[in-house]
Amino acid sequence: MRLLIAGLAVLSAVAIVGSAVAAEIPVKPKRERVAERAPQPQRPAPTQTANWTGGQLGGSNGVSSVSNSFVDPGSFVCPFGTTFNSNCFETPFSFSGNKTSYTIGPFAGYRMQMGWWVVGIEGDWSWKRAETSSNLSSSTQFLSGSVLRTDQFSGSVKQTWDASIRGRVGTLVTPWSLVYVTGGVAFGEISGTFAYNGSLFSCSSPCSTTSFATATTQVNWSDTRVGSTVGAGWETELWMGVKARAEYRYTDFGRYTKTFGLTNTCTGSSGTNCLSTPSGNVSIDLRESFHTFRVGLAIDLP
Repeated sequence: MRLLIAGLAVLSAVAIVGSAVAAEIPVKPKRERVAERAPQPQRPAPTQTANWTGGQLGGSNGVSSVSNSFVDPGSFVCPFGTTFNSNCFETPFSFSGNKTSYTIGPFAGYRMQMGWWVVGIEGDWSWKRAETSSNLSSSTQFLSGSVLRTDQFSGSVKQTWDASIRGRVGTLVTPWSLVYVTGGVAFGEISGTFAYNGSLFSCSSPCSTTSFATATTQVNWSDTRVGSTVGAGWETELWMGVKARAEYRYTDFGRYTKTFGLTNTCTGSSGTNCLSTPSGNVSIDLRESFHTFRVGLAIDLP
């Protein structure tokens, strides 16, 4: 009997202590307990709404600002009794200009999406027409005014079609919009003309109207130049499979020289002595480049 009473006393004590401890622990509301058991939401992955892998074919048009530079250090003819660069000098002839031309043409390429990055290769061809030209007439006297030389120059430089093969690297700012940089090799047609006529006249009071020596040339050329091009652009999807773009590029064909011969004649009474140091050729220094801003449309290819 005493053991039963002692056991009941111990159980009562444990129950009292347990109730006291439980009273010290705050009970969370039911909604908080449910929230703890519920799975936490994850950030949704971006939804892909535009295709950036595959081929592309399109066309663009815009404006090109073309820089043409033409320098003839000086074609010349010197009379007998003078020394070139001592008492007979050339007449420099040069010109440059920035012409604006409409430009239009097709492009095609392939690109591949890797996450938020898009890389690819692209080729294009564009037509434009930008020409710069100039003329110059001058006269110079030598040997204390006894000989008069007249110089007549004319020249032109024209840029027509251009093309390029470029790499493109860009990043998606949204699933349907791409900003990119591009660069590669450029090709372009550059043509030009040059004409020079230098004549020597005797000026033994007054100057003769008939020349006794001349140096002349009249040439034209057309070259396909190779250079480099770099730029940047923005491209976005207008409709499924149709993309629009805006792009700026700078293209440079570098400096180069064209050399042509001069035809020298001596018709005066002094025979071959009427010419001292005629210019045997003419070297023209050229520098051609252009800036282009264009917009275009393209379709995705399977």
